[in-house]
Amino acid sequence: MKKNFRFELPLFCILIGIAAFALIMWVTPHGAGVSPDSTIYINAVKSLLSGKGFSVDGNPITHYPPLYPLFLAATSILQSDIIQAARLLNAILFGINASLIALAVYLAAGRNFWVSACAACFFLVSAPLIELHSYAWSEPLFMAFSLASLILLAMYVAKPTVLLFIASSTALGGALLTRYIGIAFLPAASAMVFVGGDRQLKYKIRDTVIWLVLACAPLGILLARNVAEAGSSTNRSFIFHPMSGLYYSARILDILSYFIAPVSFPAWISPAFFGLGVIVFFTQLLILFKWHSRNINWRSLEAVLSVSCFLFSISYVVFLYTSICFFDASTPIDMRLLAPVLIILIAAFFSAAWVTAQALKTKMPWRNFILIICISIAIKIPNAIQSAAIIQKNGLMYTSRQWQESETVAFVRSLPESAMIYSNAPDAVGFLTQRKSALIPEKISPLTMKANNHYSEELMSMCKNIRDNEAVAVYFNQIDWKWFLPTSSEVESTCQTIILQRFGDGIVYTEKQR
Repeated sequence: MKKNFRFELPLFCILIGIAAFALIMWVTPHGAGVSPDSTIYINAVKSLLSGKGFSVDGNPITHYPPLYPLFLAATSILQSDIIQAARLLNAILFGINASLIALAVYLAAGRNFWVSACAACFFLVSAPLIELHSYAWSEPLFMAFSLASLILLAMYVAKPTVLLFIASSTALGGALLTRYIGIAFLPAASAMVFVGGDRQLKYKIRDTVIWLVLACAPLGILLARNVAEAGSSTNRSFIFHPMSGLYYSARILDILSYFIAPVSFPAWISPAFFGLGVIVFFTQLLILFKWHSRNINWRSLEAVLSVSCFLFSISYVVFLYTSICFFDASTPIDMRLLAPVLIILIAAFFSAAWVTAQALKTKMPWRNFILIICISIAIKIPNAIQSAAIIQKNGLMYTSRQWQESETVAFVRSLPESAMIYSNAPDAVGFLTQRKSALIPEKISPLTMKANNHYSEELMSMCKNIRDNEAVAVYFNQIDWKWFLPTSSEVESTCQTIILQRFGDGIVYTEKQR
C-alpha cells in the first residue's frame, strides 16, 4: 500500500461544525427529546453508571447495541443530568455530521469552498435532520461513524494506505456497534475494498477478508455476549412477513422528495415527479458511462466517492427491505430510518454532478445542479425555522411541556406505591414518574405481525387484577401509534371497569363499583 495520502480538514468545516453545534443547543433548551427508544438508552446509561452493566432491570439488553449508551454515559461526566448530557452529545454529533458532509463534498467536488458550504447549508436547513439530532437517539452517532467510514474508505480506494485501511474498518465497526442495520453497508464496503489498489487477485481477497474481520470483530464479540447472557443475539426472530415492494419503493420516493422539497402536493405528485427525476438522472449516467467513460478517472477520489455513496445507499435500502420482510415487521418506513441514506445521498449527488460535468467537459450540468440545490434550500428554510421554533418552545415527546405538565402523569405519581399499573405507555410512566408499569396486552405482535395467541388470557389476567382492586389501567390520549394494543373502550368493556379519573390527556380505569 502506498503512503502518499494527505489529509485535508479545511477551517471552514470546523466553523460549520461549531455553527451546527450552537443550533442544536439553541433548539433544545428543554433537553434532548425522549421517545420510547430513548427510555431504553437512558435506563441503560443509569445501569452502566451504577456498575450493573449494559442492562435494564437486571436483564441484559440485546435488542439495541451498546455504543450510543456508552457515549452518553461518557458525556454525563461533563453534564450529570442525562437528558442534558444527551442534548450536549446531540449538538456535538450534529456539528460532526455537518462537518463530515462539508468535508466529503469538498474532497469530491473540486475542493471548492462555496460548493461545500452549499452542501452544508442543505444539511443544516433540513427540518427532519434537526429534529433527529434533537432526540436521545442513536441515529446521529450512527451517521457520524457511517460518514467517516465512507469518506475514509473512498480515500483508501483512491490512494491505499495502511492507516486508511484500519481507520475505515474501525469506523464501520463503530457503526455496527451503534445500530445493527450498519450490517447493510458491509456488501458495498467489501466491494470497495476489493477494487482498491492495483494488486493481484489473491491479495485483493486477503485484504477484503482482513478488512471485514476488523470491522465485524467488535460486533461478533457483542453477539456472542448476547447469546451467552440472554440466549438471543439481537432479540429478533426469523419469520416471513412480506411487504409490498411497490409500497416500499413509493414510501422511499415520497420521503426523498419531501426531504428535497418539503411542500404539500397531492399524494401522487411528489413521488411521481421525484421518481421521474431519478430516472432522468440515472439515464444520463448510463449515457455518460457509455459515451464518455474514458474521460472519467475512476481512481480519482471524486469518482470513487460518488460510486461508494450510491453503493452504500442501495445496499442499505435493499437490506432494510429484507429486514422488514424477515425480522422486524414493525420497522416504520419513515424519515428517521432513512436519514443515514439521505445524508449519504447529499454527498453522492454533489460528487456525481461534479464528475459528470468534468467528463462532459462542460459546466452546464454542474450549474443546473447547483441551481436546483439553491432552490431546494430556499424551500427548506421556512420549514426548518418553523420546526426548530416549535421544538425550542415546547420540547419533544416525553420532555415536552405537554408531557411534563400532564394531569394524567401527575395523578399516576399520586397513586400508592403498592398499586399495580397497566398502561399503553409504560415507558412514559417509568420515565416521568419513576414507577414501574406493565404494557396492556398486545392483540398483535408488532415484530411478527402475528396475532397474540395468549391475548385473551393476558387480558383477563389484567382484568382480574383491576377487579381485585390491586391495579389500575392508565390510557394516554397522546399515544396513537400503538395500533397493536386494544382500545380504551375494548379494555373498559372487557374488564367492566369504570373511569376513576378522566383528564384532558388520559383516562385512569379501576374496578367497577357494585
